[in-house]
Parts: sequence; C-alpha cells; structure tokens
Amino acid sequence: MSGYYKLEATLHSHEQDVKAVACLSNDYVLSASRDKSVRSWTRTGPNDFTQHNTYLGHDHYINALLAIPPSEGFPEGLFASAGSDKLIHVYEPFNPSAPLYTLIDHTENVCALSTTPNGDIISGSWDKKAIVWKNFKKAYVLEGHTAAVLGVLGVDNDVVLTASADKTIRLWQNGKETKVFNGHTDVVRGLALVPGVGFASCSNDGTIRIWNMTGECLQELYGHTSFVYSITTLSTGELVSSGEDRTVRVWRDTECVQTLQQPCISVWSVASLPNNDIVVGGSDATVRLYTRSDERTAKPEDIKELDDQLANQAIPSNQLGDVNKDNLPGSEALLQPGNKEGQVIMVNVNGSVEAHQWDSTSRSWQKIGEVVGGVGSGKKQFYNGKEYDYVFDIDIGGGPNGMLKLPYNINQNPYDAAQKFLLANELSPMYVDQIVDFITKNTSGVSLDQPSNQYQDPFTGGSRYTPGQSTTQSTQSSFIDPYTGASGYHGSHTPTHTTAPAPSQSPASQKSKITPVQTYLALKQANVDAVGNKLQALNQQISDDKKLDENEVAALNRLMQYLKNPTSSSVGEDGLLTIVKICQTWSPNDRFPALDILRLLALYAPEDLLSAVPDGNAVTFLSSAGEILAASTATSALTKVAETNAMLAYRGLANLFNHQVGRKAVAAQQQDLISTLQADVVLTYKAKATKLAISTLSLNFAVFLTTEARDEDSEINLTGSLVDLVKDEEDEENLFRLLSALKTLFIHSPPCIEIATILDTKIELNRLKKKTSGRDRMQTVIGELITLLSP
Repeated sequence: MSGYYKLEATLHSHEQDVKAVACLSNDYVLSASRDKSVRSWTRTGPNDFTQHNTYLGHDHYINALLAIPPSEGFPEGLFASAGSDKLIHVYEPFNPSAPLYTLIDHTENVCALSTTPNGDIISGSWDKKAIVWKNFKKAYVLEGHTAAVLGVLGVDNDVVLTASADKTIRLWQNGKETKVFNGHTDVVRGLALVPGVGFASCSNDGTIRIWNMTGECLQELYGHTSFVYSITTLSTGELVSSGEDRTVRVWRDTECVQTLQQPCISVWSVASLPNNDIVVGGSDATVRLYTRSDERTAKPEDIKELDDQLANQAIPSNQLGDVNKDNLPGSEALLQPGNKEGQVIMVNVNGSVEAHQWDSTSRSWQKIGEVVGGVGSGKKQFYNGKEYDYVFDIDIGGGPNGMLKLPYNINQNPYDAAQKFLLANELSPMYVDQIVDFITKNTSGVSLDQPSNQYQDPFTGGSRYTPGQSTTQSTQSSFIDPYTGASGYHGSHTPTHTTAPAPSQSPASQKSKITPVQTYLALKQANVDAVGNKLQALNQQISDDKKLDENEVAALNRLMQYLKNPTSSSVGEDGLLTIVKICQTWSPNDRFPALDILRLLALYAPEDLLSAVPDGNAVTFLSSAGEILAASTATSALTKVAETNAMLAYRGLANLFNHQVGRKAVAAQQQDLISTLQADVVLTYKAKATKLAISTLSLNFAVFLTTEARDEDSEINLTGSLVDLVKDEEDEENLFRLLSALKTLFIHSPPCIEIATILDTKIELNRLKKKTSGRDRMQTVIGELITLLSP
C-alpha cells in the first residue's frame, strides 16, 4: 500500500450539492444532498460502487448524516439524516420507504449529528440548541450558545461537545455545560475525536485546532485558504479536512502531507471508512472515494476524467491572490519542483493564466484550472473590517433600518454566503434559494463561459441597484420582510439559468413537481422602546381606576427588557398578567401597545402566554382583545383604531404557529381561529398592513393543516375564504401569500380543488396571469395553481 491517496470511485446520482457523507462499513456508503434525498451505495468490486437505495423522507435540503453502528437491537445498524425541514429521520438501511423514527423538537435547520458510544443521538441546529436523544426520545436540551450550533460530537456516554457560529466550543456533561473553549476567530464548523489527545475543530477562520479536554489548544494547523467545513480522523492518527478552497487535505502531526484538489468550490463533507479510505461530498453533486490501496485505485479512464475536470475548471483570481498577467512566468516555471505538497503557482500560457498545484505523489505540477478575473471594478469593498468583492445593500423594508448588508467574495460558495447572511440577520432559511439566485446573477461567476447579468434583487428578481453605480429603482415591489409586514415571501425556487425550453410534460408529471410551502412565517420586528414608552404615556392619561400601580409598572418594565433580548432571561409572570389586564380593562383606543406586546409574546414565549390568558385560550383572547369579529357587524367603515387592533391581533395569531406549543394551542382552538378567517370578517379589513397579517396567518394555517393537523372541514373553509380574498386583493405581496396558501391546500386536499373549481377560481387565476405578466414569481405560482386545477 502506498502512502498517498488516489481516486477510488466517483459516484453520480445526486442532482444538487452533496452536503454530508457517512459510512456503515467499508462496503456501504451514505450520501445526503440538497436534492432532498439520502442515497446508499454498496461496493460491487474493488473500485466500484452501485447505488443501493434512495431515501426520500425529507421535504427540504438535507445537511447532516450519521451512521449508527450495529447493535443487538439493530444488527444491520441505522443511520440518521437531518436538514432544513427541522426533522431528524432515523432509517434502517434496507428500508427506504419510511423512517423508523422521526425526532421532532428543533425549530430551525438541523445541521449537525453525532452519536455517543452507547448509541445516543446528538443534534445541532440553527435554533442555537443541541439536543441529546436517548432511545429516540429527547433527553437533554443543551442551551448556552448565542448562535447556530454547527457541529456536535459525542465524546463519551453523556459527554458532548458542541461547536457554534458564536466562535466557541462547549463541553457538556449530563446535560450541563462544564467548559467553554475559546480560540477560533470565526464560525466553528466541525469536530472530530483525536484518541489519546482530545479533539480537533475546524473553522471559517481557515484553521484546524487540536485541543485537550481541559481546554488547552495544543496545535493550530494552517493550510486551507478559506473556510474549513469538515474534519475526520483516521486510525493512523492522521486528520482529513475539507473546505471552501476546493480541497481535501491530509494532515500528519502538524503538516499537510497531501492535498486532494476537487472540481468544485465547496467540499462540504469528508468521512473515513474503517479501512482508512475516505469519502468526499461537494458542491458538484458528486461523491468521490479515495484510497491508499493500489488494489482499490480507480480505473485509468476515471482518473483521467477527474484530471480533465480539474484542469478545465475556472478559479477566481482573488482566491489565489492579486494577479498581474504580465509579471507571471511562462510554462518553464513548471520545470522546477514545488517546495511543499499542495503549493499552487500561476503561469502565463499563451495569454491565459493557469493555476498548477504541486503533487508530491507524482513529483509533478498538476493543472487545477484557469484563473478568471475577479471583481468587475477591480476594487475591494470593506465591511466590518474585512475586504470583500461585493457588499450588497438588501432592502427588507421598514425604512432605513430595513437595509441589510450582504458581503460576498467570488471564491465563496453562494449557498454558504446566503446561509451566513440569513444566520447573521436571523432571517428564515426559507429564503436561501432567493439569496443564492441573487448572488449568482449579480457576481462574476467561476465558469469560464458564464455571461454577465444586471444586478437583480434577490427577492423580487427585478433590476434595482448596482453597487457603485447610480440606478433608477425598479417599479417592482421591493422585498418586504415577513417579520415586519413590508413584502417578500417566495415559494420554491425556480432556476433561471435554463438554456433551452424544457420538454413538454403530462399534467400528472407537472403536478408531481409542484411543492407546497412547509415553513411558517413570523412577524417579529418591533420598536420595543417605543411600545414601552407609549404604554407609560397612556398609563399617565388613563382613569385612576384602570391605571397601573407601581408594582405593575415595574413588572411591565421588566417585560420590556425581556422583549429587547428574548433569550436573555425568563419572561416573568407579573409582566404577562399586567399585559393581560390592559387588554381586558383598557379601552380599544388605548390597548394597541399591549396588543403589540401580545404579538411578540406569541412568538417568543407562547407557553408563558398560554399560562397567563384566561383558560389558556390564546386564540380567543387575541381575537377578543383585537375585536376581530366585530368587523363583520360594523355598519360603517372601520376606524383606524379598529384596523390597527385587528392587525396586531392577526399578527399574534400568525406568530403562534412558529412554536410547537403555539401550534398545539391552535389545534385545540381551531374553530375559533377559523372564525377569524371567515370571508365576511376578513373582507371588511382594507388596510394593507392588516391584509398582510391576514395573508400571513392564512399561509401559516394552510401549512399547519396540511402538515400537522389534517382537517377536511377546516381546509375547505379556508379555501373558500382564500378564493374570496384573492378576488379582492390588489397588493402583490399579499396576493402571493394567499396564492401560496391555496397551492399548499390544493396539493394535499382534492376537496379543496373541488371547492375552488365550483367557485370559478381558474377564471380569476387567468385574469391574474394577464395582470401580473412579466413578474416571475407571480407567474410561477399562478401557473402552478392552474396546473393543479386542471384535470
């Protein structure tokens, strides 16, 4: 056996990035992808693998895999997968039809999985938590990180390590935090046990660190030139890592002894087999295995195919440093040996800049791509003290505070940049496709023949603003964040890079590709100080018999402090009871700030809210406090106060869906909720903000009915109201949410299609199709609805 890794096998089947890889044995490999599938591969020869099964239990990106070794109860072993649908599925390898268990508790994307020696499962999530599952039931929730938990590691039974976007690593014993490891200067992405020493960590700061369990950093390994995403150990004591610099690197002691260049930007995951072969997953939708065994080395034609892919890829110039073509040496530089494994040089060959990497195995330079220009202007931009090729302004609505910065370097994978942006700004992962599409359209790509495009807004698709240039704002509606009520929910991503018309498909085939919405929206933005000040001012003006006393004012102040940072402390029962009292005793003209607080409590502390309202009936209490149903009996146009109170109550109802406890409350009070969405009620409201709250609630309710609480009568009632609302709606964002709710119902409920057909919905959709011509997202959702209504 030689000392260097060579290609063993290339596995093609996935349609999008391979985000995670694992193995149950030397002959059984697993891969998970953004195409929502897990695939298993079995060895059929020394260097051949064949796809064995496809597991389709997830309905969104899969980001993590875990192989669970065989046990007495499961002699074939198990594996777990997790992703953006917030679920963890546990499968028997031989049964792809349905998961054996589904673990539900995380509230955001689940992006990390590990296991302990006794078989406990550990999961990490964007919700800033890790969970330990014993016998497939929640045992511990590990809370302490201030950002997403991106890596987890079972050290021993009931001993767990977690790594986070807050740049720290934490040690937990029996569910309690015992130590914090500081040292990384950026997001910590992965963890691996180093037997006899401690553990290794990898980070967006480009380093790998070796730690002992007392908290001492023993070594720092430098070699990667960008984010390091994944790390694993070999039985030899060596480490293997992968990252955003297109490489897999093998480390012995403190030295990088081999660099395996990959024909993709992001090398998301690497795992080791018991025989020390390694399996790699990357952004080119491909799984590759590498081996040190001559017997298992790939066929010559497969090796040549990989070499050709590497030679033909394009590499952004800023990934390799400043490039001045005139000062580069010619091909004669390739006659001199390299100084170390993985060294990269650039040479000018007939006017083209080529990148070559030194391969210690063959003692030769290997072409790894052609260097393409970086930023069009050639100038870097600064953001938070760092240089970037682009810093985009992203308008999420809500005035000057609604403008967010999206930094991007062209050597980044757009998906990673999008996820970092969403994490940093606490936006829903449902927007990742729009952000990726936006980045792709508005930056210099890494493909040699990629055409340039005008800047396009990530949420509307319209040309709106080019950094460094003066432009006229598009007349398209700019993105309004679902949290604030200002525009922007999009359904499933529709690629815009198709170069030829797709072949015609049967209606049944078209319908099968239409996906429902399965993510709940939240309405969270608030000026807490302004709300608190308004309550204090109103309390000074109100009659003495209703005025808050000193204790209630103090409780209210504590509640406002909690709402400024809802994760920092407990909500406090006294403050909750004070808000409930205001909603019950103050006049409708004065209670709107309290309703706004109820709306936030429904999002951040629904369990506490339920304990404070009469009979635990939050749905009825919100509806009553906002006087929602009074609209149906109004004899004249609603006052501004009535519109505002109803709008805030509808927002609170929509926010209840963002936590399991809130959804349980809705399930228990479903008929009360349906009454707030009856056509004779909702059509009375005319203010745009109220309509946005209603459309958001309708969409959340549709998702709830079709994923957690199937009820045909409720689905039919909601469909009737939605059809009436669609006919009455002029605002594009509100209309888009209503149509997305209808689509979600149609996919799951044939009776809803029957009702919509009776109500001549198709005629209205054809009218809207003409009216919204040229607006891609509207055309897409309307087209999907027409397809679903077709025989």
